[in-house]
Amino acid sequence: MNFLKQSGWLRALEIVTGLLTIVFGILVFAFPEWGITTLVFLVAVGLFFIGLRSIAVIGVRELTKGIRVLNGITGILSLVLAVLVVAFPSFGLVTLLTFVSIGLAIHGFGRMFLAYALKDTVSWVRGLMVAVGVVDVILSIVVLFLPGLALLVLASVLAVLLLLSGAEMVASGVIGRTWLGDFVEAAIKETQ
Repeated sequence: MNFLKQSGWLRALEIVTGLLTIVFGILVFAFPEWGITTLVFLVAVGLFFIGLRSIAVIGVRELTKGIRVLNGITGILSLVLAVLVVAFPSFGLVTLLTFVSIGLAIHGFGRMFLAYALKDTVSWVRGLMVAVGVVDVILSIVVLFLPGLALLVLASVLAVLLLLSGAEMVASGVIGRTWLGDFVEAAIKETQ
């Protein structure tokens, strides 16, 4: 692996942002509602930008009128949902939990179907796929019927991710090298 040597300012930036990320991770552990509120805010921001993009597509004359109208409608709906999420944060929580639950269910049933379809695969691998699928479906049901627990788990996962990301940034800044070397080298080759 090609480890790219970093300049001093990038090392300092990584250390500072890494430490801030660790602090945010600790804060989310201490105040889970803060992390959940942040996630709800990010849902609203995402819906806002999705809405703007969809509305902007109306101006693309190469698309059919039907597609442009559909984009306009979905764009307006996304903007309305973004406003609702900001005005009524509990609406954002319900939306977030619904998406998580649907995603878990789809993934779970997909794993079980895949295990069924891959008849030539080793049986213990198929069994593991079914187990993952069943756990995903169970978690989907838990998210729907025990939203408080789901929110706590979501906040805890966010906190752990923040802590790990922060530690990685600090370590990268301290040693002065980053794993991005291969990516940078490939990008340079592509532009030449």
